[in-house]
Amino acid sequence: MSLRLAPALLFLLLAALPASAEQPAEFPPDRIFGQIQANRDAYGRAVFIFGDSVSMMCTLETIDFSALQAKLNDTAYMVSAMADMMRQANDPGEKTKDPLWCMHSLASVLNVLFADSGLLTSQNHGLTIPSAKLVAAYAGALGLPQAADVAGKAGEISGLIDAGVIRDGDVVIMEDAGYNGQNPDAYEENWLTLGRAVLPKAAVTLVLYDMFDDIPEKPVMGIPPDGFRFEAPFPSPKTGGLRSHNQALRDAAATLAKDPGNKGKLVFLDMRRRMDAFRAALRAQCGVAALTPEGIHPNIWGEAFLARELLRGAGLAPLVANPGPYLDLLAANASRLSLTGKPLDADKTRAFIRTWLAP
Repeated sequence: MSLRLAPALLFLLLAALPASAEQPAEFPPDRIFGQIQANRDAYGRAVFIFGDSVSMMCTLETIDFSALQAKLNDTAYMVSAMADMMRQANDPGEKTKDPLWCMHSLASVLNVLFADSGLLTSQNHGLTIPSAKLVAAYAGALGLPQAADVAGKAGEISGLIDAGVIRDGDVVIMEDAGYNGQNPDAYEENWLTLGRAVLPKAAVTLVLYDMFDDIPEKPVMGIPPDGFRFEAPFPSPKTGGLRSHNQALRDAAATLAKDPGNKGKLVFLDMRRRMDAFRAALRAQCGVAALTPEGIHPNIWGEAFLARELLRGAGLAPLVANPGPYLDLLAANASRLSLTGKPLDADKTRAFIRTWLAP
């Protein structure tokens, strides 16, 4: 295996292997979540992002995992070791000097936009946020697709509401880009469990979205690629036919939205269709991709678009009154974001960024 392909395999395994192989601790909450939890009254509204590595981070660099070559067939070891390497890649260190450091996670992107609009104060390159009117944090994994893990996580989220960490007016975003379990009926039940841990208990906005992907036609550690494709059809005894995991999520969202006794509001975003449109436009106008080579994780382009769509869907975009510095940062680093090594036209790229990435 070429070491140049290693980061792609790293990301695919971290997002896609069954939850029984990746323990919840592999995706711990970020520093900001800990700060919110320790002093919730210092913050107004909060955006809590739950999910896997798609939500946890966006890599800014190539990751070398040549030391793991000898254990490629040891699934449990590989997932744990590579998750550790992912956390190291996401650790600030000297990386805070990188002008694109703020793009290292979805929550970080949101907090940069909030800070520029006077909604929060941050220190240490965004690693400390002592107080805020509006703040975002990565809050950990969801346990999908294993029902027992999902039930445990649902209990934890319910406990955060009981403890007053997640409060009325907050936004809760849930995402899954992992191994789908190849069982859409069970997948629907898992999402019902997660949604019902939130909606009846707090007047929050719960944002769910279906998953985009562009996965190559080859197995991953013996698992067919359809095990990671969210539009791939699988038998669904509940419907009497075939159903994709994205459709199972859509069906769960429709059920949750109609549940009696909801205090919260559910927002469902057709993110696959939106990301596909963005990917096509980015390829046509700039000649670059929005996803990393394994076909699951957004790169910086894709993450910036995802952030835009989530802000709009959650109703937070009007609060981002000053997106200019953030958009200028992306435009100023367009040559680095070219990915192919070919320079991008500065004026065309700046116009594209403002059209597609402004909240």
